[in-house]
Parts: sequence; structure tokens; C-alpha cells
Amino acid sequence: MKPLFLCAILLVSFLPLANVSATSEEVCCDSTTVELYLLGPASSGELSPFEADLLDESEEKKISDAIAQQEEIGTWEIDPSWPGSYPSSTWEFSIDYEVANAGGAQINASVEVSIGGDTYTGTNDQSNSFLAAGSGQLTINVNVDAGSIPSSTAVTVTLSAQTVVFSVPGTDAGLTFSWGGVGDESSVTADLPIVSLRLDEPITDGMEVYLSMIVASPFGQMTAAHANTLELRVNGGMVSGDPIVTSSGDFVRLTWTWIATTSGEQQISVEASIQIQSGTPIQSGIATFTIEPFDDGNDGSGGGFYPTEEPLRSNGAGSHLIMNMEIKLDSTEGFLTLERNIDLVIDGELAYWMRWGMDNIGNEDPGLSLPLRIFNSGMISEEDRRNRVIDNVEKSEFENQMVNLAPTYMNDGMAIELEELIGSNTQDLERISFDVDLQGQKKVTPHPITLSISTLEIVNSNEKKVLFRNFVSVQPTPIWASYDMSVTVDTGMMASLTGATIKGEDSIDFSKRRTPFGESIEISAENLKPAATFYFEGMPSGDYLNAPLSLSAITVLLISVGLFFSLKLTSNKRRGALWIEMALIPAIVLALFLGYPPYTVGVITGISISIWIITAVASPKRKGIAAAVNQPIYPVIECPACGTPNPITTDQRPFRLPCGGCGRVLKIVD
Repeated sequence: MKPLFLCAILLVSFLPLANVSATSEEVCCDSTTVELYLLGPASSGELSPFEADLLDESEEKKISDAIAQQEEIGTWEIDPSWPGSYPSSTWEFSIDYEVANAGGAQINASVEVSIGGDTYTGTNDQSNSFLAAGSGQLTINVNVDAGSIPSSTAVTVTLSAQTVVFSVPGTDAGLTFSWGGVGDESSVTADLPIVSLRLDEPITDGMEVYLSMIVASPFGQMTAAHANTLELRVNGGMVSGDPIVTSSGDFVRLTWTWIATTSGEQQISVEASIQIQSGTPIQSGIATFTIEPFDDGNDGSGGGFYPTEEPLRSNGAGSHLIMNMEIKLDSTEGFLTLERNIDLVIDGELAYWMRWGMDNIGNEDPGLSLPLRIFNSGMISEEDRRNRVIDNVEKSEFENQMVNLAPTYMNDGMAIELEELIGSNTQDLERISFDVDLQGQKKVTPHPITLSISTLEIVNSNEKKVLFRNFVSVQPTPIWASYDMSVTVDTGMMASLTGATIKGEDSIDFSKRRTPFGESIEISAENLKPAATFYFEGMPSGDYLNAPLSLSAITVLLISVGLFFSLKLTSNKRRGALWIEMALIPAIVLALFLGYPPYTVGVITGISISIWIITAVASPKRKGIAAAVNQPIYPVIECPACGTPNPITTDQRPFRLPCGGCGRVLKIVD
């Protein structure tokens, strides 16, 4: 009996566990003070407690003419808001403004707060009715009485101006209100219920206990992603590790794995806590559950919680992606070949989703998302599927099927546009292959994963080509919060990526080098946002005038020829100016080394040689040479006694000449 009992325990441990338990207990939370940021257009704005929702650019509403009747500036709301009771409190509305081309503006404004069927109004008083020239904040308080928010109703805040009068107005005088952007953090501070925490009945698997917290809020996944603090404690001790994130209707379920220290029936106290914003109260609640862990011999290493439904690909904030790409351009048998090797280092929720998906290849559940449904089981047996481990056959099937399914899987599932990443349609490639590196962990756990892509493409010579562009898709619930990018491009001696440049995002570093052995390009960027736009383009070429080896040889030959003619022309002339102009040689070499286009290198070389030749022609002759040329030539006679040569400097005959050597008088008669 004992062996059969142990076998039964082992089989049960491999069964997938349900994510939804029979009971769920709400433990938190009451109304709390929170700062709600004004977001979106003036006519359909929203309220959010998360700074992450602020955009790079602010929304604006400008009043350019004096008004004498009520005019609505903007309306912002939570729709639907979270039901619950709220206390009597004073809400503070604050919005940024700027008065331009005027000495100031006198304003009579009001803020109306609507909660369900109740409406409360506040107006500015004499202390803040005059808005001085320049920038500032308009603040209006609204007294709100205690009440309750019904289900499926909205909380609305509306700013209106009854009168606006400009003081000493100039041309284009205006009052501009701004909100919703970084630096324009207009908001309303309110006391409202905005979140509930629910705890499910724990699920026990051996000594592992799976504790699920449901975060329910009108802000959906953003609440779990951007809350300042979100914790779970058991018997007063913090539960460590990253939770598994799955959906629970419109809300988010976070499941932690807690390891029991003793087996047998026992009671545990589970405390869930959340702090929406820094500086606001921490809200928490406690529930007591009865569990019965048992020692299955795994020592608490059973692999952790395994959800039955597809995990979420994002916690609401997004993960960080690392992309490394190596590109090789070469001339092979008369063709220009372009090879790419791309590594995508993936972590967080998406890595867990990919692991879970590989362990579920062939799962026919209609509830799965399209990127997972498109895979077929192939050679995978039922024993391999959903066993919490990525078997070799599952890894191989994923890699093989990705050759045809990658565009859909990556575009729809990973928010990565494959064809933008590789700069080509997959059908135009000579080869594409995929490889998965599980980074030493085969289990379906929140562990990083590397997806490698290798491609081979034949490209046309002397045609501009975009090699890659911004490849991360912008999504309402971001899968990627940011990404790092590192790209290296190398060419062969007879291949060139002429005119290579990257355009768009200013924060991307770009450098290019050329030697006779090839060109090298480095591109890097850190913490790019998904909305960043850029593209990298160049002209692949195998022409002799563009290839690094032949271009270097031609440039050196032109420099040598230019120097030869310049030195030849100045053989009897001063060369001081020419030597100074030899400083142009490093400039030519630098242009060649820094990868300037061949045309630019040729122009710099031609101009330099022209300057040398012009200087050589214009250089004056050397003084010593000029004196020697102008000096007359006299006949010479040697002294018969001592052999000393003596110049005859006169035509007079006869002529007596003393020898310059021995002094003997020589008589010249002819």
C-alpha cells in the first residue's frame, strides 16, 4: 500500500492546479487620501493615481479672449469608479497655468465634483483670483460630504471659468491651462475608495502553499503594477519571490509560493497590504486559513505555482528587453550576402508566458491567445505537455515551427515587429532560424530566457536599404517598459555599407570605422521607450570605388602621386609652405578611417592634392640656387708648377696672372 500511496502523491503533484478556488475573502480596503492626476483631452479626460500615466507632452486649453459667461475648461473622471463609502473631506484641485503677453488675469473659476447623484462645488476666493504673469498653479478647494459610491457610477471633476479679464493685455494675450504631462502634474487630491484586495483559499502542494491575492480596482493592471507597495505576509513574515501574474476577470491575480516549515493541519494568518502612492497610508487586511501541507520528499522544490489558464504577458508596467544584433556584410561569389545574429534577452512576465506556452504546445484550449493557438503538437506527447518542465522535444518543436509562425507569435504575442527588426520580409530571406536558451532553467518559472534569431539574405548592390527600424510596438498595457539596444556591423574587404546612418532618436550612439580589412559600425542605446522612432539605413555595395581595400589603395596611390608631382615641381624651390600643407594627409586618412562616403574621401583627397600642386607652382626659388645660376662662367688654367686652377676673368691679351697657389706669374697670350 505504501508504494501505491507514494505513486499517487507523485501523480497528483504533476497535475495542473486550478487558479480559482472555491472561496475568496475581501480583506481590504477602505477610502484613502490619494492624488489623482488629470489626464487626457479636456472634453474626455481621466483621473489616475499613477505618475506613470503622465505623457511626455501635456494637454492644453487656452483662453485668448476675455470671457463674461461660464465656460468649461475641462472634465476628468473615473468611470466607473470603485464602489464604497467615503468620509467628509476637502478635496484640493490644482492645475498649472501660464499667463502670456499680459500683466495678469483676473479669474472667477469653480470646480464641480460629481459622485453618483451628489454634486459639490468650490470656487476660488480673493486670495487666488488674480493670476500673475508667467507660470503658476490655480488651486480651488471643494468640501465633499460623507457618502457612498454606487456600483458602475462615475466620479467626475469639472473646471469652469465664469469670468476672465486680462490686465494690460498685449497682442496675443492668453491664459493657458496645462495638465497630463511630465512637468505639468495637475491633480485633484481626494479621499476615495479605489482598490480592494481579496485573498483566495490557499492551495497546498506538498510543502508548497500557493497564496493568491486579487487586486481589484477601476485602474485594472495599473494598480498592481504601479502601487508604491504591494506585499503579502504569512504569520507576520514577508513572502519573498516574484508572484505569478494571471487575470481574474477584469482584475489581476498575483500568486505567491510560500514554503511551510511543518507538515500537518495548521492555521496561517495571511496579510495583504498595499500603498497606492508614496506618502499615503498603507492599507492592509488579514484573513486566517486552515492548510494541511505534507512532506512529499521535494523539500519545497516542487517548481512553484503552475496556472491552468494562460499567464498575463505584462504586470501593467512592462518588462525590460535587451537586444543584441550582429550584422555581417560580405561579397561571396559575386553576391552581396547579409547575415544577422540577433539575441533577445527576455525577463519578467513575458519570459514566464513564453515558458508556459512552450510547455503547452498543442493545447487546444480555445481560451488561449492566438500566438499560442497557432502551434500544433508535432512530436510532443501528452506526457511531455503541461508537466511544468520544458522538455527537449517541446523546445525543438517551438524552434522549428517559429520559422513559419514567428511574425504572428512575435508581433501579436511579444509586441516585437519581426520584419522591422530584421529589415526584410521573412519570405525574401535565404534562411531564418530560431534558437531558445533557457539560461540553465528548464522549469516553468519566472526565469530569464534568450530568443536567438539567425538570418541570411542576398542584397542588391548599390541600392539603399533599411536594415532595421524601431521594432517595439506601443500597447495600451505595455509589455515592454524600455529596452537596450546594441548593434555591431562588420563588412568584408570587398564589401561596403556606404552612407550608413541612423536617423530619428537623438539618444542613440553611432560610430563608424574603416580599415583596408573592412568597415565596422557600432550602434547602442539604453532605456529606449517603446514610442521611440528611428531607422538604420545604408547602401550595400561591392564596387571597387566603395570597397574598403580598393578604396584605401586608391586613396594611398592618389596621395603618393600628388606628393611626387609636388616634390618634383619644388626640386629647386622653397618647400616650407608645402611641408605645412602635408598636415592634410592625416585629414585624408582620418576621413577614410571614420568611414566617410567614398565620394567625400575622394573630394578631400582631390582638394588636398590641388592645394599641394598650386603651392608647388607658386613657391619661390631658393636663394643659393638663384645665385649659382646667375654667376658668370670663366675659363680656368692650371699652374704648371703647382697644378692650382686659376680662373681667367678678363679678355685682355697678353695678360699676366699670379698663381693663386704658388705665386708664380703666369702669362696669358691667347
